[in-house]
Amino acid sequence: MTSVGGNADRGIEVVASDVQAVRGSAAWCATMQVCWDNMMETLCDGGPLNPLGGTSELVRALNASRLGRGALPKDHFYAYSGPKNNRARREIETEVRRRFGQSSEVLDQLDWSEPSPGMTSLLFYCMLYRKFSFLVPFGVCEEESWGDGDTCVTFFEAYDPDQRLSRKMRQQVKPLYYKDRQHHAVSLQTKEGDSVVLVRSPQGGSFSEMWANTLEQAKRAGSTQTRPLDDHDSFMCPNLSLKLSKEFHEIEGLEFLDAKGQECIIDRALQTIGLSLDNEGGEVKSEAAISVCDGALPDFSHIRTFDYDGRFALFLVAGEARADSRPYLALLVDDIRLFQQR
Repeated sequence: MTSVGGNADRGIEVVASDVQAVRGSAAWCATMQVCWDNMMETLCDGGPLNPLGGTSELVRALNASRLGRGALPKDHFYAYSGPKNNRARREIETEVRRRFGQSSEVLDQLDWSEPSPGMTSLLFYCMLYRKFSFLVPFGVCEEESWGDGDTCVTFFEAYDPDQRLSRKMRQQVKPLYYKDRQHHAVSLQTKEGDSVVLVRSPQGGSFSEMWANTLEQAKRAGSTQTRPLDDHDSFMCPNLSLKLSKEFHEIEGLEFLDAKGQECIIDRALQTIGLSLDNEGGEVKSEAAISVCDGALPDFSHIRTFDYDGRFALFLVAGEARADSRPYLALLVDDIRLFQQR
């Protein structure tokens, strides 16, 4: 069997919008959408951004998938919209350190030199940081087979060898629906109130479709599918570790008019996504930044096996997974070797 190594940026597709099509292993976080929404609010009076040279699939997706006010709890993220200068940089660095105890990996990649005469540099920035822990640490199950059995993977499970904590482990696993071994979903409770939602064999061509279909399946599930785990049921999930970065070259250099008719150009658009998940809990950190050159300064019943040892999607949600909820991070795990580091 092959042992699992680290992940590579080119192996996991980072998508800017949750309505974009995903196929193999992929990741999305709300930070880029927050930046895009704030840019539309500031420069386009809340309307869609319309490139002068014609729109693209990515622009259409970002225009369509707005988070809306209140979609993310305020303690989950920090956002900045305003002039791009050294004063703004100091403000951002101070705020992310004060709020999250974190430093930025994105700010160093931006150009902080003075803009050309007659032009104004604007910055739309967002950091999302969340650390969560399970009510009871799960048991550790190492070197189990993934998928076809050719890969060894480290897992955590709702099982304690001496049986003292197995019941408490199972209680924090809430089944959302169960059809068979290949089609099921659960929600894991955390001390902080966030939910880790795991969906085996997700249905849909994008993360937004997968999430909507998961909620629909959960709504239709009967009491037999959603009953709590008992001694005969099992739960197993792989440890995850990834650190990704992407520069969205397809929207860099994009020209558009702001609400005042001034020509604007997107200079840089980049995003980072980091996630770790193990038997004790997890941590997610994501940054995104869009810098813009503007001509003027704007105003601002049977045994169930909930094992995630094959293709699955993971969603992080603030609070419970409800019909009106929306995740702030999503993963599609197709090749587990890309999601585990040693």
